[in-house]
Amino acid sequence: MFQPPLAVTLIVAAFAGLAQCAALARAHEVPQEYRPRIVGGGTARIAVEAPRDKRFAHLSWPKVVRRDDGTIVLAYIAGVFHGDHGGGSPAVSVSTDEGKTFTSPQVLRRFGPEEDYTQSGNLALGIAPDGAFVLLAMAYTGTGKGIVGTAGVGNHIYGWRSTDGRSWTPTDTSALGPNITGSVFGNICPTSDGKLAVLGHYRAPSQPAKGIWLAMSNDDGRTWGKPRQITDVDAAEPLLLVTEKRWLAFLRSKGSGRQYVSVSDDAGTTWTTSISALAPPPQHRLAAPFAVVNPASKNEVLVLTTERVGSQLETPSKIQLWRGSLDKLAWKQERALIEFPKSADNPNTDLGYVWLLPSGAGRWQLYFYYGRGHGENSIWVADVTIE
Repeated sequence: MFQPPLAVTLIVAAFAGLAQCAALARAHEVPQEYRPRIVGGGTARIAVEAPRDKRFAHLSWPKVVRRDDGTIVLAYIAGVFHGDHGGGSPAVSVSTDEGKTFTSPQVLRRFGPEEDYTQSGNLALGIAPDGAFVLLAMAYTGTGKGIVGTAGVGNHIYGWRSTDGRSWTPTDTSALGPNITGSVFGNICPTSDGKLAVLGHYRAPSQPAKGIWLAMSNDDGRTWGKPRQITDVDAAEPLLLVTEKRWLAFLRSKGSGRQYVSVSDDAGTTWTTSISALAPPPQHRLAAPFAVVNPASKNEVLVLTTERVGSQLETPSKIQLWRGSLDKLAWKQERALIEFPKSADNPNTDLGYVWLLPSGAGRWQLYFYYGRGHGENSIWVADVTIE
């Protein structure tokens, strides 16, 4: 049975974590020639810099939300590297000055070879109808190099709520694991009937071991209901978009390199899934897509894809903007927003997982991670215009 620890214990731990983070001096210095470039002029800036502590120096997979009071919560994974035993752990930073500055990483739960699970591979973030921030993070132990955490090979989903982004209380995710789902990703979306919806993909040893699952919360993210499969395609990292017209899910293909799109016209009850036009150029791979309804046109969906260039090419990796409509779901690539310098002497080769935060009047903050594949990797932000 789920028994959350006393809130005071977590609050004390949170402040202790902040004190520890204050000692994690920033260490990720990136020369100007290696910094991500905004197409059309300018360079991106670091939002949360890689800590000096190597245990948490690799920041990745950012998700970001802004509440009506202006509080921005940026959630991400902090570890050593990507991989079965990389020690990735869910962490958050907070901004109250429109993203100009963020607090140091606050790790909510540690994972690693010495813990129950060895890696947190991804997370989902949203704002509940009652105004609380809601966070879900997956944890797993694979079979890489025979390194197994105390929970054994398997997976689980952990959850938290926060009223201010700084003090977080665990939530009941017993319906999601252990070994029931796998991974969770993207938006935690409010629905028209006052619930929350989230997507993830299945991982072995859960059964089924592939496909996409949907789960709902009826109490602002304090507890989560039983998941159900919405498609059995071999895809991962689903991005949920809930609108008045229909629900969409953008899925990263594990095989073809193209992206799937799933559609529900009955508030998530039934779904149809098909391959989309969202595809990479030759010798490129796509990271997980991002999508959002354009505030300037409620029927238009903006989609971002991250094109990771192959090792044999000298062209830069790029973040591309696509547009489509809720009605037709026909996607047209418009332009590149960000370019990542590539050269033989640039050690920063790990990048992607873009997230957009609207700033008003066609202005957006575009978040992503960029840095070394093993070691220092920061969360970056670029100010872009998309009308």
